[in-house]
Amino acid sequence: MHTLPATRIELTAWLRLALAPGLKPAALRLLLAAFGLPEALFAQSPDALAEVAGEAAARAVLAPPGPAFDGQLEAVLAWREQPGNQIVTLDDPAYPPALLTMPDPPPLLYIKGRLDLLHTRAVALVGSRSATPQGIEDARRFARELSAAGVTVVSGLALGIDGAAHRGGLEGVGGTVAVVGTGADLVYPAAH
Repeated sequence: MHTLPATRIELTAWLRLALAPGLKPAALRLLLAAFGLPEALFAQSPDALAEVAGEAAARAVLAPPGPAFDGQLEAVLAWREQPGNQIVTLDDPAYPPALLTMPDPPPLLYIKGRLDLLHTRAVALVGSRSATPQGIEDARRFARELSAAGVTVVSGLALGIDGAAHRGGLEGVGGTVAVVGTGADLVYPAAH
């Protein structure tokens, strides 16, 4: 499984939309369905955008990017160039089909590692950050058995149950996927 190679112009447009304050993913999907590629949205009139997704979405799309945007773009492009890193856009065939069933899937996914794991049978194991020793052992054991059966284990990389689930998932053939809220450039906690 490979992502479509996004040009700098395409990635700039996607990032601008992903960072647009007030642009909800559901509105973005409506606009993309109506006008096609992200770059096409910027060429539309406010009225045309508002007719499809409302005035707030139109304002968000057409607002100029903030002063930090150029630096954010350069950081994203540099991150993408590192080995094992990929950016998957909402219109990429590599985008996980299960996420597309959500009403508000993220427009960009920052992938570090094996993209193919996002297209396998998976189970989420999550729980307390301050889990009991028994809870941690149970999570690791469940994850190990699921992974041994070829199921990908998904969790949040946090302390406690999440970390135990990832450790167990790595002990089998199914693998593990971490969904992080800190960004793909920052592993928190660092021990993970």
